[in-house]
Amino acid sequence: MPYGDVFIHAGDFTELGLPSEVKKFNDWLGTLPYDIKIVIAGNHELTFDQEFMADLIKQDFYYFPSASKLKPENYENVQSLLTNCIYLQDSEVTVRGFRIYGSPW
Repeated sequence: MPYGDVFIHAGDFTELGLPSEVKKFNDWLGTLPYDIKIVIAGNHELTFDQEFMADLIKQDFYYFPSASKLKPENYENVQSLLTNCIYLQDSEVTVRGFRIYGSPW
């Protein structure tokens, strides 16, 4: 990775948003040398969207068999696994005088 002060990852850091994928991404973030790391979920982070997951679990959605078998307690607060960054979900942060707003939807 090139040197920088601020790192922004705007979505699709997992295949389905499985907790194991989020943990792996978080571990990788921890190895990066940036002072500030900002992450925004994308359309691949299915488990970050609680309403979508509630609907998905009610149906046999063959496109996402791994995610559809998850129990709510396994992903209810999956974004809390992102400990090596600032996670933005319909929120903003001011970094070095710049306001950054993140919304995965």
